[in-house]
Amino acid sequence: MTLQSLIIHPEAKNECLEGFLNCSKCGIKYPIISGVAIIVKDLLKYAAQRPTLFGKWYSECESQAMKEFLKDLSMNMSNKDVTIEDRYESYGRYFHTYKWLHNESFESDKFLHLLRWKIKPSDIYKKLTTGINFNPEGIALDLGCALGLSTFELSKKFSFVFGVDTSFSFIVEAKRKSLESKITNTEFFVADILNLPFNNQKFDLVFGLNILEFLPIEELLPQIHALLKPNCMFVTTTPYDYNREIVFNPDLNDQVLRLKLEKMGFEVTIKTKKESYIPWILKINERTYLFYFLDLIEAYKVSKHKH
Repeated sequence: MTLQSLIIHPEAKNECLEGFLNCSKCGIKYPIISGVAIIVKDLLKYAAQRPTLFGKWYSECESQAMKEFLKDLSMNMSNKDVTIEDRYESYGRYFHTYKWLHNESFESDKFLHLLRWKIKPSDIYKKLTTGINFNPEGIALDLGCALGLSTFELSKKFSFVFGVDTSFSFIVEAKRKSLESKITNTEFFVADILNLPFNNQKFDLVFGLNILEFLPIEELLPQIHALLKPNCMFVTTTPYDYNREIVFNPDLNDQVLRLKLEKMGFEVTIKTKKESYIPWILKINERTYLFYFLDLIEAYKVSKHKH
């Protein structure tokens, strides 16, 4: 891809705040807005699902070229295209839930003060990456990275880590934190997990926290298998919870998931053969919390002919 910069970050001179990524292979132009690359093939559908966000893009963009691009996009958008699926954007119902989870200071939280054991919810990301081997030359991919804490933990183990999420607001926050913390070996962008802009056998590790319920697993697992280098690991967790929103795999459980992984070219590690129960907390609002136990699975990519 070639970069067309329209506005450069005033403090980080190598950061493009507004511009385009032009793909010579597919001929698609991907916008960069507020420093975030939106690498989504069906941008019209993505924007139509987030009409409030789209209006903010248009009102806040600074270059005439971007205004024209967004105006042309809106001209192709009809009322029937507009469907609200923006619950993870900054004005949506789950954005502040995940922002709370990715917070690293919980001293003022009333509920956590009532617990017998002191729990710091954001420590979940440290726990889930503790067992990952240090690979100073490796590259990792964090799928559904949210506000980036898991990506930052992985960046301590790998030379470079890509964080991907469908929420524009999550990625804005992740990029802001990486700049503030001067973390230089991460990159965040918006993308559809089932249509990622990477070549096969690119990654030494793929990490995916709580994404399996919300994507068609028969499409997702083969793609992850293809992205991994031989004998490299896929790490995933899931609460097997189907009450929060519409899910693709309502029959998924610990046994079904492990069997599917092994059927699709993975070998589950001995230590995660059995279902695990890792505490996870989400704060819905000031008076409502969700408490889960996550199941952790680590699975190596193995050759197809071994199955």
